[in-house]
Amino acid sequence: MRIAILTSFKEKCTEEDFIIAKSFAEDGHKVDLLDFPINFNIDERYDLILLKNAWLLDKHAYRSYFDNLEQFLNEIKKTKCKLVSSQDGSLNFDKFGKKYLVDLYKNKYNVVPTIDDINDIGELPVVDEYIKKPYIAYDGFDMQQIRRNQLKNLKLQNEVLQPKLNFISEVQLYFINNKFQYALEYTPHKWPDYPLPHEFKPAKKYIEQAKEIIEINNATCSFNRVDFLRLNEKDMIMLEFADTNPNLSLPLLSKPTLNKFLKEFKKVIYSYIGSKRV
Repeated sequence: MRIAILTSFKEKCTEEDFIIAKSFAEDGHKVDLLDFPINFNIDERYDLILLKNAWLLDKHAYRSYFDNLEQFLNEIKKTKCKLVSSQDGSLNFDKFGKKYLVDLYKNKYNVVPTIDDINDIGELPVVDEYIKKPYIAYDGFDMQQIRRNQLKNLKLQNEVLQPKLNFISEVQLYFINNKFQYALEYTPHKWPDYPLPHEFKPAKKYIEQAKEIIEINNATCSFNRVDFLRLNEKDMIMLEFADTNPNLSLPLLSKPTLNKFLKEFKKVIYSYIGSKRV
């Protein structure tokens, strides 16, 4: 089978995609790592296109990633290539951004309180500081802290507003479709310093809460990361959900966890494309 893995050679996270490429190659497949955005039209030379760490991690230019992605998705539809992730989930970030958090909060899910209309400010807890984020942004780009006395002049335009919460760590749960794989805890949090995480065992109820969000999304084939804020030793609240091409932090995993994940990762992809062809 011919596989293309789309990544970004400018970023350190490419290391993860080399791990995945090596694992597929060990099964006898021909694997190419391609820099995204690719500089040629996708044709039918590949049986599978795996969209991985293609994010543009440049705060001045990151929005062009979405234009590049839209163009790529339009091109891929003209071919018979199989694309993973399937990009067809109802909560897909690249279609709707963070607006899904507003809807989940309105429907009483365990998510960080979120609004996108300043007239709904009464729906948020009263705190000294709030966080304003664009619908379409990632890695903390264009995020702003807002003092409570600034709210009266605040306008939200394709943006969400959340209370700034006190928490002890950020916990990321990783899934293949809706099957839990592993979790990592970043102390005190992931952004912007990115401390080395350790593997974490979340309570069953948080795995179930994350699975519920994944099932609402209902993508055909997806690799999901659900982020929580750990408020204290017992309680967590969901911060964000990603199903497009989340970084999986594979180089940071223990060898048994990594090997188990890669086995399941390939199993799901082989099933998705219909057969394991070499």
